Amino acid sequence: MEATIRCKITRHVYVFQPGNIVEVRRRILEKSENQSQSGYSIPDIGDGTPGIIPLDAADPVTDPAPTEDAHYGKCVLTSVSNFWADNPERTGEGQAGSIKPVNVRVVHYPDCQQLVFHMPQYAWDAGAFRLTNSCSQEVIEEKPVRERLNGGTMILTNTLPYPPGFYTIEAGWPDGWTHRIQFIKFTEGFPNAPYGKAPANIFHAIRNEEVHLLPLPEEQPYPELAANHGRTPEYRADRDSGYTSPACSLHMMYDRDDERSRDYNGLSRDGGIDVDKFKKEIMSRFFPKLEYTQDGRGGSIYYTEGAIKIQFGWEFGGGNAVVILFIPETKYWEAQTGTPLSRRDEILKFLCEQVIRDQAPGCTYKIYENSISILR
Repeated sequence: MEATIRCKITRHVYVFQPGNIVEVRRRILEKSENQSQSGYSIPDIGDGTPGIIPLDAADPVTDPAPTEDAHYGKCVLTSVSNFWADNPERTGEGQAGSIKPVNVRVVHYPDCQQLVFHMPQYAWDAGAFRLTNSCSQEVIEEKPVRERLNGGTMILTNTLPYPPGFYTIEAGWPDGWTHRIQFIKFTEGFPNAPYGKAPANIFHAIRNEEVHLLPLPEEQPYPELAANHGRTPEYRADRDSGYTSPACSLHMMYDRDDERSRDYNGLSRDGGIDVDKFKKEIMSRFFPKLEYTQDGRGGSIYYTEGAIKIQFGWEFGGGNAVVILFIPETKYWEAQTGTPLSRRDEILKFLCEQVIRDQAPGCTYKIYENSISILR
């Protein structure tokens, strides 16, 4: 194992803001021809690659490391990869398939933080699961994948007990094909806003989004706003009646004088009202719907109702169970879904009935505390 120390960051370096406590390797790497400055080695600079924290950017911490049972700093995903453990030079995908970055999530509850991913296929006969402190190389947990499964493909890891540091999860198959997930556990309160030009994973983590390894959202410019020097045109009152429409949730207004439709910024919309699009917008605001994704033997179901969007994991079942849906327990419902507990039964009833209509006609369902079985 590598000897490590803790350092307090004094100036922003990589993804670490001032005040963050970071575990680093104790051995100082001296300045050389191949290294522009002396510093402490770290295994992950925020994108899964190793780097150096300069000596002038970190002060060693002499206080003993905290020994509490729970550490509430954010976990940020930095890399998801798939490789042949027995031969890193070998190319081609393993028969089991790959784990994709968009399929790894970090879910924050008030008293739990779960890192969630699906093995690409039924994993009872998979190889070993290993969780390692990437800085010290200490193996924290190692056991057969089957002992870490929640169902047939899902693996949940509660990260709350792990102190701030760098971590790697590896889950393999008997033929050597291995999935690797890297993440950083930050000091509580980090990363935080404001954060200038945040990389995509930090941006998503600060916003408490579950999937970190997605591109940054593209800004949609408004040509008319640019022409007005960034000022939003004012709404126009109905000149005949003297009535001014109050703010409402429908992002559309209509100017009777020039027969043009306008969006909620008051900007002209070319081509008039798109009736089909308008109907879809109304439906999406007032009626819930489901969207489905699949990755191997599992995936996600997204419940959307206006501004509400809830993600439920699913995987194929066995025996009489066609599909198993994973749902938040009652005590975690409000924290994970952002909806009142009083709506839990209503939402789950819609979820079950709509899944059966869409995907499993003739089936029934049974709701448990943290899962739902769709039954033949």
